[in-house]
Amino acid sequence: MMKKIICILAVVFGSMLYSQKGTLVDLCPQKTIVPLRAALLEIPEDQCYYMKDTLNELPDYEGTWTGTWNGKIIYITFKKMSEKYSWIHKRYNDFLIAKFKTVDANGNILFDNTQVSDENVKIKGLSFRKIDGKYSFIYIDPELCYLSGSIRINFTDATKTQMEWSYGQDREWVPTDCYFYHYPASQHPEPLPQNVILTKQ
Repeated sequence: MMKKIICILAVVFGSMLYSQKGTLVDLCPQKTIVPLRAALLEIPEDQCYYMKDTLNELPDYEGTWTGTWNGKIIYITFKKMSEKYSWIHKRYNDFLIAKFKTVDANGNILFDNTQVSDENVKIKGLSFRKIDGKYSFIYIDPELCYLSGSIRINFTDATKTQMEWSYGQDREWVPTDCYFYHYPASQHPEPLPQNVILTKQ
């Protein structure tokens, strides 16, 4: 039952969270623009609000970044998406998405989703956190039995050439029909680092 719930949520998130402007009927030809860092509770649903990157902050994150952990190297590319409608939040948003490739010390590819479409990425941006200003993402990976978690990123200094990455996995249990169900925890897939410093390429 729990696996079915997770699958449904993942499908909903992946296919309905954001739609491209023009793909569906644009319900709001004229929108009220709100800065990305505005308090979410202050924005009513379905009232033609657009959380826009008015300070042009998101482009600083765009591009490919790399980091090393536990003998692995991750290459992650961030991209800004503009004026997408969120069926969950009931408003338009600017946000980041990310695609990554993880290789071992010999360069062998362990995980690679760099070729998936922007609509089907496994890492989708949410917002800047009010508590610390870090940008947050959600990660859902259907290919790894719906492994999921939350990600936070922030620049380490004013040069914006290095980024602190923090990832927290949402669950410890593994569905019984998952291919790594009988593996010891030490052998479970580790596509993303928990904590690492990323350097812009």
